[in-house]
Amino acid sequence: MDLKQVKLSKSEWESIEIPVANQEKQVLDLIIKGYNDVNIRINKTDSLFMFLKIEFSSDIEDHLYNKYFADKMKALVKKYKLEFIKFEKARGLSQKKHHTSSSKERDKEKEAEREKMENPHLAGLQVKEEVREEDEICYVDIVSNVKLKTKDVIRLSRSDNIDENVSNIYEFVLFRHFQDMLSEMSSNNKHWLFHYYTLSRLLTNNVDKVNAHLRRIIVAVMDYYERKEVVDLKYIIENAYEFIERNSNLLKYSDMSLYQHQKDIFNAIKRPSNKLILYIAPTGTGKTLTPLGISEGHRVIFVCAARHVGLALARSAISAGKKIAFAFGCSSAEDIRLHYFAAADYTIDRRSGGIRKVDNSNGIKVEIIICDIRSYLPAMFYMLAFNKANDIVVQWDEPTITLDYKDHVLHSVIKKNWSENLIPNIILSSATLPKEHELTQTIADFRGKFTNRQNDIVNIVSHDCKKSIPLIDNNGYVIMPHKLSAKYDDTMITARHCEDNLTLLRYFDLKEAAEFSLYVEKYDYVNTPAKFYRNFANVSDITMESIKLYYLKALKNIKPESWNAVYTAFGLGKKRRISPNTTVDPTGKKILKTRSVENTGFSSSSSIGGSGLSRMASTNATTSTTANTVAAEPTGSCAIYITTKDAYTLTDGPTIFLANDVQKIAKFCIQQANIPASVMKSIMEKIEYNNAINERISSIESDLEFEEEKLKNSICGTSGDIRKEGKSKGKIAGDIIDRMLSSENNNLKLRKMRETLEDLKNMIKGATLNDVFIPNKLAHLDVWAENLNTKGAFTSNIDEATIASIMLLKDVDDSWKVLLLLGIGVFTEHKSIAYTEIMKNLADKQLLYLIIADSDYIYGTNYQFCHGYLSKDLNMTQEKIIQALGRIGRNNIQQEYSARFRDNEQIKTLFTSFKSEDKPEVLNMNILFNTANVRWNGSEYQEYEEVSEVSNE
Repeated sequence: MDLKQVKLSKSEWESIEIPVANQEKQVLDLIIKGYNDVNIRINKTDSLFMFLKIEFSSDIEDHLYNKYFADKMKALVKKYKLEFIKFEKARGLSQKKHHTSSSKERDKEKEAEREKMENPHLAGLQVKEEVREEDEICYVDIVSNVKLKTKDVIRLSRSDNIDENVSNIYEFVLFRHFQDMLSEMSSNNKHWLFHYYTLSRLLTNNVDKVNAHLRRIIVAVMDYYERKEVVDLKYIIENAYEFIERNSNLLKYSDMSLYQHQKDIFNAIKRPSNKLILYIAPTGTGKTLTPLGISEGHRVIFVCAARHVGLALARSAISAGKKIAFAFGCSSAEDIRLHYFAAADYTIDRRSGGIRKVDNSNGIKVEIIICDIRSYLPAMFYMLAFNKANDIVVQWDEPTITLDYKDHVLHSVIKKNWSENLIPNIILSSATLPKEHELTQTIADFRGKFTNRQNDIVNIVSHDCKKSIPLIDNNGYVIMPHKLSAKYDDTMITARHCEDNLTLLRYFDLKEAAEFSLYVEKYDYVNTPAKFYRNFANVSDITMESIKLYYLKALKNIKPESWNAVYTAFGLGKKRRISPNTTVDPTGKKILKTRSVENTGFSSSSSIGGSGLSRMASTNATTSTTANTVAAEPTGSCAIYITTKDAYTLTDGPTIFLANDVQKIAKFCIQQANIPASVMKSIMEKIEYNNAINERISSIESDLEFEEEKLKNSICGTSGDIRKEGKSKGKIAGDIIDRMLSSENNNLKLRKMRETLEDLKNMIKGATLNDVFIPNKLAHLDVWAENLNTKGAFTSNIDEATIASIMLLKDVDDSWKVLLLLGIGVFTEHKSIAYTEIMKNLADKQLLYLIIADSDYIYGTNYQFCHGYLSKDLNMTQEKIIQALGRIGRNNIQQEYSARFRDNEQIKTLFTSFKSEDKPEVLNMNILFNTANVRWNGSEYQEYEEVSEVSNE
């Protein structure tokens, strides 16, 4: 892996100034506020009160219920015979008292009732052991003919335009699910449980001022159904894919809150002690954004080997108004650069009024400094100049980067950083960080180094699981632990490995997990701890995470004598998740499956007596449009034709293809695109023509720059830049230079060169492809996926201006220009910074169909990918495979995801339990994150004295 440790480029500086989207900004604000309130819950969904933007009052709440729900509720109660709902009076509150109470008293009573109803414990529909008959009655007291104040009537006029059938106002969402639940239950349609489950989740959300009358009725009905034991929990789990994973309402209306690991780390940081925090959480769950919250109470040094991770944090920090500094490619503190927000001393530009020059030596305001590995020590000393060591926190992101190599140029730098570090609060953050029992040497060294205060070793291990990213093998089958081995002992080892590495839960397919768990329960193949009733008591127990943990428990508790029957059953019933496209061959020719009447003839030696019928000829089951028989799909090549017949399987968003040899994958994509020779020839001719123009443009730009500089020098009468001679003098001189450059005499030659330059740029030929060649365009689908399910097939959306800008680049491989026409970009280390920035922009906006990336991008890419391929040429450790998988499914919505392996050996590596001494990351971490000189001798760590080489001279 080539990890650049150099200064930020101009384009990188510009990229961090681009504000994040509003939705992401809300997440950043949540993290920052969450430092001081770890239980913060925010829900931006509008209730009727929030939509109308009016203050709460009991009278208005009664009015809104009467206007939108009262008549409908009474009709539903009557239609479905909900006799336990009574509308006469409020229980425990006489009608007389209710009517004579003041408005303020009623508001207080209702607010107390609202707090009780919105308590998640009460709304979670807990089963009661004893229920008296009168407790089953739900009294709803609504004041009729509510008299409103004139100002309230005016405010409420906005509600007249609400379309109740499609509105996203929370009460209408709840009512629609409630109405559908009652309707489907009355017709004995078990799908009513979908609405029941959805309501059980929605009612726990922190939406402000939801109508209490509506909520009370819905909760009463659901509580009644649960008491009557008509809620089939097994059916909900059986249909978990639809009820949970594909239930758009669950995520759409969910609360925003901190992940548990963020709560844990904020609480740990506040403790007054020296801390080494081992921070393990799945990728895409906000680990790299936690410095925003930590900076509310401490200064932060964020260390990252992959610079794009640091740049992503910088962009988020700037959008959140944080004061940051950068230390990339620094040899001393003098190389550190401040963002304008963090500048304490600076000069003002008299023309624009903005900051002209920042004094980077004063970092008193810096809250977060972002640095690469080589620049850590300069960054540390810089921060120590303005802050106490105990007030600083170091968060080292992905410390295992490069540790899978036996030797790497960064290893000595890592060793030096750890040995000379003076900050006693360190966070080692990674989804694949070694566990505490594996880091014996590193932990012992930390404890021995900082002795001024109590030393705490804090373990934060999270397995947040809010989505499923199924693993698919090279034949299109879903990979699950129960399908990996026919041997019981091997299966138990795999189960224990998954239990020790719960980050793997997100790669368990929910549908398969539910099917397996219910199957072994049905046939009594599991021991008592994994019995259904021991794990699920009511609907509040059912979540995506709990189902996957139940699956793991069921697998671990399979009765040994039953394993053969279980493995055989699932082996025989195995179905492909991605089926080969057998409607066309790799060249696009249709495969026709025909079946004709068999030819028969009589074989008889007599004109009277006949013999039995015998087959004289048979037909092939499959033929193609050509005379040749089309060969079957080669084993291990499922869904590999990503630019043609398998493109339709890539749905919902962009795909990333990780490989070491990106050129090989790029050529394969172009070759398989089946672009006719004549079309390809025309494109290449245009590209070659553009390349020639680019050469001329480059030459003229160079000459123009030389002429402008020469003219400046002649005007100033010096070889230097007169602008540097002082503030006022420089400004005057600058104005003179600008006027002289724009004068007719001096500008004639320059103007002619600029005009020539513009003419050349206009001569660049546009190169576009017909939609029939661009993956998943409608014309492309008509050719390659006719009569197949192409719903959700994702395609690129690149404008002509972007294509033209790529065509203008002279230092980009021609094949990459052709790939862009197909909607495909390439991420790898190369000299064209402009190409990289264009690709980053397209990736960020999800305009590319596919990105081919090398191993540099296994760590830290923050782009949103729905599918990913792991190439055969990736030789990776278990930790690195998990990191590669972490590039997929990072967005905040539930879509169709998949991680596709081209080499099934990688699957074996992923689910194998390795000893600590067999993990290179563990060995290297104990050696490098250690002040002492230690090495692994094959059985233990051994300390040694480093002997410096002495010259014979």
